[in-house]
Amino acid sequence: MIRQLRRKFVLINMALVTALMAVICLLLILSAAGNLQADSMAVLERVIDETELSVWMFERGRWRDEVSLPYFTVAINLMGDVVVTSGQSYTLESEEALAEIVAASFAQPQQSGFLEEYGLAYLRKESGFGWRVAFVDNSYAVSSLRSTIWNTVTVGLAALVAFLLVSVLLARWAVRPVERSWQQQRQFVADASHELKTPLTIILSNAGLLQSWDGEDRAGPDRWAENISAAGGQMRELVEQLLLLARSDSDGAARQSFAPVDLSDLVESAVLLFEPVAFEAGRRFAPGEVERGITVSGDAARLQRLAGVLLDNAVKYASPGGQIRVTLRREGRRCVLVVANEGEPIPAEELEAIFRRFYRSDRSRSSPGFGLGLAIARTIAGEHGGRLWASSGGDGWNRFTCALPLAREGRQSAPR
Repeated sequence: MIRQLRRKFVLINMALVTALMAVICLLLILSAAGNLQADSMAVLERVIDETELSVWMFERGRWRDEVSLPYFTVAINLMGDVVVTSGQSYTLESEEALAEIVAASFAQPQQSGFLEEYGLAYLRKESGFGWRVAFVDNSYAVSSLRSTIWNTVTVGLAALVAFLLVSVLLARWAVRPVERSWQQQRQFVADASHELKTPLTIILSNAGLLQSWDGEDRAGPDRWAENISAAGGQMRELVEQLLLLARSDSDGAARQSFAPVDLSDLVESAVLLFEPVAFEAGRRFAPGEVERGITVSGDAARLQRLAGVLLDNAVKYASPGGQIRVTLRREGRRCVLVVANEGEPIPAEELEAIFRRFYRSDRSRSSPGFGLGLAIARTIAGEHGGRLWASSGGDGWNRFTCALPLAREGRQSAPR
């Protein structure tokens, strides 16, 4: 699909460029032909009534030729006698050739035109004693026009080749986000299918056991039903998380319900909810600093989900007996939430990868979950115009920092 999209991009681009280049080349050729024709007619108009001497002018001590093309003029009296009256740079082969050229000009119905077989342009004018006819050698004009056509076509083809190369590069650059999105979508579907495979297998296998139950083992049906219920709950949780990500990916869906949210109260409530969880897991919350009165514009439920993901992640990956510290403070026009936990340092190459959907590092394979929590948290932060990133220093603490813009009506108060 991506290859076809690139090909269509190049074909459409080249079709437009080719049409534009064809129009430009045609206009240049027509303009050149018109200019050469106009030059020939200008010479004919200038010399038809002139004598041999009058087409030369004396300027600055020398004779200057005003006529730039080879020409000759003839006069035909009433008796049909042909006399060459003037000429420049054009050699007639014989009187017979002259008579043929004059006869060919009179065979044309127009007063002016071109004699293609002789390569001459002519202008015929009636006088009181007969006719005067001027001829201009058109071979130079034809040669110049052919040269113009050749140069125009050559330059046009070279330009098309250059545009083709540029179009290929632009196609790769323009389609790259689509290709990356397509690859992420395929990986997303593959990962989601993999995560759903396990609970589906459990449900199907336990459903098969229920169907084949012969009534002897009383404890079997209860155990199998519990397994089905647990696997179904796991599937529901995964589907809910996938739906949350899908809604977040839709443009503008989240901002419709934004309102002022007291982030200080929200973070403190989240900490209170996770203190028993941390205690049961053998972790503890260290004294933090949550500045009072910090208000942001957003969706309270989504911001609560963000704080819950960060706290749940800290509880899961803190070292046994390790501490968890939560801080929230103002920094200029934004507020910064930091959830830190003591534990094994996060490798530098994983600091960004852990926010990818379904990403599970080697150290977290044994932990429950689907690898979607941090991806959801980053998505929520982005929806609210903020950023979420991870850092791991040499002090034994892993930190997850979320920076969000303050609401305009945020009031100032002293830190707690």
